[in-house]
Amino acid sequence: MTNFRIKCFILAIITFSYPAIGSETKGGLPQLDLTTYPSLIFWSIISLLIGYFLMRYLVTPNIKSILNSRETSIQNDLVKAKSSSQEADKIKQTLIKNQEEIKLKSQSVINNALLEAREMIEKDEKDISNKLDQKVSKSENKIINTQKKVIDEVISSAEEITTNVVKKFTNLTCDKAEIEKAVKLASKRILMEK
Repeated sequence: MTNFRIKCFILAIITFSYPAIGSETKGGLPQLDLTTYPSLIFWSIISLLIGYFLMRYLVTPNIKSILNSRETSIQNDLVKAKSSSQEADKIKQTLIKNQEEIKLKSQSVINNALLEAREMIEKDEKDISNKLDQKVSKSENKIINTQKKVIDEVISSAEEITTNVVKKFTNLTCDKAEIEKAVKLASKRILMEK
């Protein structure tokens, strides 16, 4: 840095040591006039130094702070995104776990309901079967009783008819007991054949 300052100082002395020749005008391009070079070099260096210091102390720190704030906001956003992703994964895992628990509970409820329904159906079937058996046995008893009554009535009718037939065709008096025995014997044979 001190070397640079020394060079700038020497350049400034050289630039100011040349006398400004304003009275003479030379023809040609002013860019090629060697007498204007030292002042051009001096002012170019001054302009570059001013530009350098402006860039170094004003523009670059602002850019650097903007880049730093942008970097920190990006890092913060990445951290937030990572934490949000982790929270979303946790929520997803809890949802999956809850769904599995709900499936298990609903399956157990369904199984219990089916089991209860089967038990109720079996119980109802047993009740219905018992009631039907009772009704069938009652009906069979009624049928048997009715059948006995009918058979008894038929036998008594047969006894009367037989007595009447014997009286009308033979004019014999028959013993009721013998006729009853004969009719009962004949009816037993007929019933046994069925």
